[in-house]
Amino acid sequence: MKIRLLVAVIAVAGFLNLSPRASAELLTLNYQGETTSPGNPTLAVSLNGQSFSHTPPGPFYWSQNQSPPNANFPPPIATFCIELSASQLLPPLGSNVVFDVVPPSASPTIGNDPLKIAAIAELYGRYYDFAWNDKSTFHGSVESAAFQLALWELVYDGVGGKNLSAGAFQAGGLGSYTTTAQNMLNSLNGSNAFETNLGGYELVALLAPATSEPTKPQNQIQDQLLLKPKPIPAPPAALLAGIGVLALIGRARFVRRFSATA
Repeated sequence: MKIRLLVAVIAVAGFLNLSPRASAELLTLNYQGETTSPGNPTLAVSLNGQSFSHTPPGPFYWSQNQSPPNANFPPPIATFCIELSASQLLPPLGSNVVFDVVPPSASPTIGNDPLKIAAIAELYGRYYDFAWNDKSTFHGSVESAAFQLALWELVYDGVGGKNLSAGAFQAGGLGSYTTTAQNMLNSLNGSNAFETNLGGYELVALLAPATSEPTKPQNQIQDQLLLKPKPIPAPPAALLAGIGVLALIGRARFVRRFSATA
């Protein structure tokens, strides 16, 4: 009886794990600021004719502030901005933000645009520098600022744009920052650079404040894009369920065989 109960529990657990999760994953992060260097300057950019300034334009640093920590988001956590708006700001230093973790396609600014998502992935695959992840040693660079400019261009103008001097998003006249970003954009040719160079990683969008926090004003914190390690897969739920089913079948056969020889 105990064996039958055990295998039944295993089977049921396996089938329950096959069901999709009901809600987006939540992640509570504490804002740690930008690069330690006076580094990247204020870059004046425009979106749909409205001017914005960012000091610096990324990367932005965070630490987890939840218990237990989510093992799928190991430190260091560095993000780039994917949202420009007068009503969206970076949080005060040391403050907590509850993010919804979603695929890039679920981000309002990126949207379900496979070509845009592929171009953003290629940008990361070609130019993302893991030195940017470490705030203690990274001191700002033309490349990180240019990377942010190129990312904004893809987010707002898609693959049909890729021109920092035209379109909805513009960042012309910024010297080496514009030149480097434009060179990054010009090099994108549809290659599989992300899988080639970052095959163990994935991109996720962090939307804030999380929609599950109704007491907080929405659209208050800029949405971010994060490159993170792919989670280590758990044993497939279907396999777990199958083991339970096979065990039940084996148990039934054993009982019948024992009864026949008794």
